[in-house]
Amino acid sequence: MNLKKIKVYHLFWIVALLILIIGFIQNNDDPTANLDINIHDTYYVVRNFDSTIFLFICYFIMGFGYWLVQKVFKKQLVKSLTILHSLIFIGSFVIYWIVLLYSKMFLQKPQYPSFLSDYQLINLTLVLELLIITSVGLPIYIINLLIGLIRKKQTEILSKI
Repeated sequence: MNLKKIKVYHLFWIVALLILIIGFIQNNDDPTANLDINIHDTYYVVRNFDSTIFLFICYFIMGFGYWLVQKVFKKQLVKSLTILHSLIFIGSFVIYWIVLLYSKMFLQKPQYPSFLSDYQLINLTLVLELLIITSVGLPIYIINLLIGLIRKKQTEILSKI
């Protein structure tokens, strides 16, 4: 397969399927696994499978947005914004799994009390990724789609000159 034919929406759809597959595997291992979020005196408990479905839908919709602008509306996106957005979202997925594997392999029994435990490292990674995704990644995605939809085709601009 030619790597030049892989579009950005293909990458998002591949990551969405990977998230779904990993979620199904983890759900079969421990169907009672939960994500506990403590905000002041309130605990929010979310099943891991529900968060898997949410992430799958998010990545799939992002890929669908890129597909819609590029294939249906035949508009050109800003290449640098597309690359930056893809690096943030797909890179955060890859970094999370690298940190998770690292913590499971090396941080089960910390030797020194000053080092982070595996749960602290994973939680810190998730919080930092969430901040970067919501403050940088999503605005870049929205701006890129809006620019792509508003922008005229390159051939229309060149024909008027």
